[in-house]
Formats: sequence, C-alpha cells, structure tokens
Amino acid sequence: MGHVQDLWKTRAGGKTARYGKGKRYLAVWRDPGGERATQLFRRKVDAEKHVSVMETDRLRGVYVDPRAGRVTVREYAETRWLPQLVHVADGTKETYERHLRHRVYPAFGGREIGSVTRADTKSFVARLAGDPGLSASTVHTAFATLRILMQAAVDDEIITANPCSRVKLPRLGDRVVDPLPADAVLALADEISPRYRVAVFLGAGAGLRRGEALGLAVPRIDFTRRHVDVRVQAQKGKLVELKTKYSRRIVPVDDLVLEEVRRHMELYEPAPGQVLISNTWKAVAKPSAFNSAWSNAVAKTGLPKGTRFHDLRHFYASALIAAGVNPKAIQHRMGHASITETFDTYGHLFPDHEELGRGAIDLLLRSG
Repeated sequence: MGHVQDLWKTRAGGKTARYGKGKRYLAVWRDPGGERATQLFRRKVDAEKHVSVMETDRLRGVYVDPRAGRVTVREYAETRWLPQLVHVADGTKETYERHLRHRVYPAFGGREIGSVTRADTKSFVARLAGDPGLSASTVHTAFATLRILMQAAVDDEIITANPCSRVKLPRLGDRVVDPLPADAVLALADEISPRYRVAVFLGAGAGLRRGEALGLAVPRIDFTRRHVDVRVQAQKGKLVELKTKYSRRIVPVDDLVLEEVRRHMELYEPAPGQVLISNTWKAVAKPSAFNSAWSNAVAKTGLPKGTRFHDLRHFYASALIAAGVNPKAIQHRMGHASITETFDTYGHLFPDHEELGRGAIDLLLRSG
C-alpha cells in the first residue's frame, strides 16, 4: 500500500537532518511493475491525494508514471511527436511546425508537459483571441496543434488527460469570398516576376493551388484537348502527392491560359521532371521564393497586404458560377471533396432570385 513519509521528523517524533529544508512530505507507492515510486510535496494533504490517485490509476489500468510528464513541451514535440507524424502530408506537418514555433513554444515550450492545466490552455486561447492580428480560424488551427500534441502525449502515456479538452474557442464567422476583379488579376500577372507570370494564369484560369501550379509538368498540359491534368504538387522544391484523391483532376482551360503557357515555355527551360515552372537554377520553384515574388507583386499593384495566391482560385470559381457552370462540375474542377465544401465557400455567389423558376409549376400542371 502507498503511504506518506514525513522527511522532517523521525518515527520517534524528533527532527531529522532535513528539518526545515525543501519539501517535507514524500509520497510513496508501487507502480504496475511493483517498483517503488516517489514524489515530494510541500503539503501532506497533496501527498496523500497523490498516493490515492496513483493507487487508483494502477488498479484501473490507466497508470502513468508522473516522472514522464517532466519532459518539456518543446522536447516532447521535437523528439517524439513530430518524428512520429509519418502519416500526415508535408503541408500539414509544416502547419503544425509553424504554429509550434510562433504560438505554442512561446507559451509552453519550456514548461513540463505534465504541468500544463486546462486553465493554462484556456488562457492560451484567450491571449490568441485577443490578438487583433489573428483571425478566428488561425486561433482554431493553433489550438488544434496544441490539442493534437497533448493527445499524443496521453496516448504515449506521458500525461493522464488532455488539458485541451472542453476548451471553448472563438466562433468562426461565415466565410464570405470577395473575388478579385479581372483588372487586379491582370495587374498581378504584369507585376510578378516574369518567371512566375504563368502561375497567375494557372491560378485564375484553371483554379490551381500554389503547389499545383508550381508542380505542373509540361506533359500534363494537353494543348489539343485544351486541359491540364493535375496529379502532383510542389513542396519545398520537391514533387509530392496531392493531399487528397479529390485534388486529382482534369481541368479544361481557355486559350488565354494555353497562350501564356506557350509563351512561358519559349522563355524558360523546365525544371527536372519537365516541371513547367523552374527557378533561376532550373530547379522546381520553392514556396518561399514564390511567396516573396507574390508579396512584391501585391504591393506594386496596391492590393491589400493579405491578398493570397489562393484568391486566384476564388476568381476562377466566381467566373465559372457567373458563366452558369453546373455546381458539381465546379466542385470537380476545384478539387473539392464534396459539394458541401463548394457551397459553403461559394454559395453566396450563386444566383438566388425569387423569380427564378417562377412558372415551372404552372407549365406542368396546366398543361396536364
């Protein structure tokens, strides 16, 4: 059975050599392997409670060695959690790493992972939500990184419970896409580095994501059938699989896009693997270099600082909607997993007029 030992007094009631020094009470119990385990406390009541919890957890089969929780959040993340993420896409892992560096580590990096409480994580969310420079979606993603990290620590028997459970997050507002005007798209194409001009047209004219545009290979461009075949994406200068099976798609393109592709091919050699867009070293372009060129173009055109390459996809979708393209076709061309995603993002752009369909019932019933 576990017990609590007073380190300041002998069994006879006299004072020990430790009297008045350090923590007074030693909690003693047996782990599931029968080994003696201990932990120091300042108050007897805390030591007794700890012994009770350890004994109960051992009997319930959910025992976690409290010493395991003494590893810091940063050390656990970098030596155990991140190396184990072999099942996630590179882009997802990069997102985790970014939120760890910029938000999780500043708050908890040096803390022992077992010391992080639900009150701590609630305060973390409150601080993020109070930052005017962070959107609600960024707060959600940053907290999700911490929550997944802590759940991994639970699964690895580092801590007994996830301190991120039952923590309320700021409400996400409805997404309202405001597509770029055509003249803004053309201005971006004119101002961006000439080597990356064709990427603007692949985004605005085919709805390709940044990685898809940077990873598009020349053999995947069919000038006769006038379409592009999206099969891989570029990440960190390498070609990798697309994030989901729905992203694999064939997208019809207009002549303007094909003209820009031909023009680009006349000016620049492809990267290895016949990738259309190459950097100055004739290698696959890296996101960092492209992002720098994109930011410069945005600044030169006078567009808002937060204008993203992804906004070109919104332009493309809005053009298809305005042209009356079937929503299911739009879903496929955008690479969305479901029609729900398409409508959640662009539903407000579809025509919604009370006169639409008026007369259809009359026509059917009166003619009968």
